[in-house]
Amino acid sequence: MDEAGSTTGPNQELDDGVVRLAEELAARRRTGEPLQYVTGMAGFRHLDLSVGPGVMVPRPETELLAQKAMDVLPADGLVVDVGTGSGAIALSIAQERPDATVIATDASLDAARWARRNIDSLALPVCLIACDLLSALANALKGRVQVVVANPPYVAADEAGSLPPEVVDHEPHRSLFAGAGGTEVLRRLIAEGPHWLAPAGWMVLEIGMSQGDLARALLMDRGFTEVSVERDLTGRERIASGRWPSG
Repeated sequence: MDEAGSTTGPNQELDDGVVRLAEELAARRRTGEPLQYVTGMAGFRHLDLSVGPGVMVPRPETELLAQKAMDVLPADGLVVDVGTGSGAIALSIAQERPDATVIATDASLDAARWARRNIDSLALPVCLIACDLLSALANALKGRVQVVVANPPYVAADEAGSLPPEVVDHEPHRSLFAGAGGTEVLRRLIAEGPHWLAPAGWMVLEIGMSQGDLARALLMDRGFTEVSVERDLTGRERIASGRWPSG
């Protein structure tokens, strides 16, 4: 018996509203809607993030991307998270590296709304800019960014059939697909990033599991040094990085 004197236990009847809500959530899940959309929350590193239609669900492998960005970010450094989505990477850096200055960008207004919601609810210092890649950064930041980090879309348009239905049917396609070869955004980032990077600054990118050789070649051809591709916990090549020359 609780403090109000009512009996609680396994045989207690549920409120009609609770039952209706449970039925609605179960129905949404049966249609293949991602569990994180149904619950409205996704875990990422040490954060609980609000997510829903219009923004990509953050993946466990992207936690390694965030860690790599923090590993190469110098003390009091400036980092730009390109295509932030829910804000997962940017907010993790802001939480775990309070010395850093963190900027996040996204071209999708739907995604930016989710990022803003998470920034406000977590009260972490992330500057959010709605723009394509790095296009709206202040000119004063050219040559001053220590790390550009991004989890860009990297699935080829003709590979949609290889994705689980709950992904391709519900998550935003602009966050998944990047042209015929899945490399359009990757190529643009590697081409544009050096205009913003400080001497000895880093570019850290999540890539598709078959894009390691291409990412190495693109980074090296652009002039990056210390180029590497690291594997995720499943053994797949997942994180490409390179350092811009110091002088």
